[in-house]
Amino acid sequence: MQTLTSNRNIITAALILMGLPLLWLTILTLSIDFPWDSESAKIVNKTSWQLSFGETKYWYLIINISAFFFPFVLSFDKKVHFYKKWRFLFPAIGIVGAFFILWDVYFTHLGIWGFNARYFNYTLLGLPLGEWLFFITVPYCCVFVHECLLCYFSTDPLKKYDRAIGITLVGFFLLIGLLNATKAYTAWTFLLAAGFVAFHYYALPNHYRTRFYIAYLICLIPFVLVNGILTGAFNEEPVVIYNNAHNSQHFLGTRLLTIPYDDVFYGFLLIFMNVTLYEWAKAKKKAAKIDHLSKNH
Repeated sequence: MQTLTSNRNIITAALILMGLPLLWLTILTLSIDFPWDSESAKIVNKTSWQLSFGETKYWYLIINISAFFFPFVLSFDKKVHFYKKWRFLFPAIGIVGAFFILWDVYFTHLGIWGFNARYFNYTLLGLPLGEWLFFITVPYCCVFVHECLLCYFSTDPLKKYDRAIGITLVGFFLLIGLLNATKAYTAWTFLLAAGFVAFHYYALPNHYRTRFYIAYLICLIPFVLVNGILTGAFNEEPVVIYNNAHNSQHFLGTRLLTIPYDDVFYGFLLIFMNVTLYEWAKAKKKAAKIDHLSKNH
């Protein structure tokens, strides 16, 4: 009973920790302004490899479709059968996407980041259509990678390190978030990630968690390419522009190519939340099936 009470207290604390970024963001946005020069934000350190065909109003849509194409085709692989799991995936994408869209709309409104009208035609709630698609195509591709690892590899080399990884991630996220409490993008991303990892570790068994860590490391390879394109590494200007007073470039003075380091952990949170709901839906269906079979026998 004491252990159960202790675990409940820890889970409650983790859930409260997940709500702190929202509370702090409210305080922050009511107490300070977010001025920035969006034209200056378009100036980034481009690479020497330029995609001249990307200078089009449809560029953001093309990036999404290109990223989505191969995972979609491979979804019909005979071993993975990912298309059969869409019923678990798309509700997760919808729920998590709604949260991130609200976040995105609010930060765009504040001027913490924005979008270059050179690369899109239409907006909805201030976001380009490509940005809406981003919250479908990117989770789809990354959950596909996660599912492939589950299907093709039976071992989990990180499972015995679950506790050490969890403590390290929560400590790291908390440290960065608190040290940059007045940097809206950094504080929000890292504090929320700290709360979610803490919640996940204490509330959910490690049936897939450390497998997900490996999957996300793999996803970082295409991530750097796709997000590098979006942030201007390979085009005349970036599609997505940032207010550097409120992200990691402010204190690091540099980016990963043209990508603010915050994006790496924003992506981690986005995909981890999608995977969590996806796996929960799968487990619930499996439990219902087992229960049905047991009643029939």
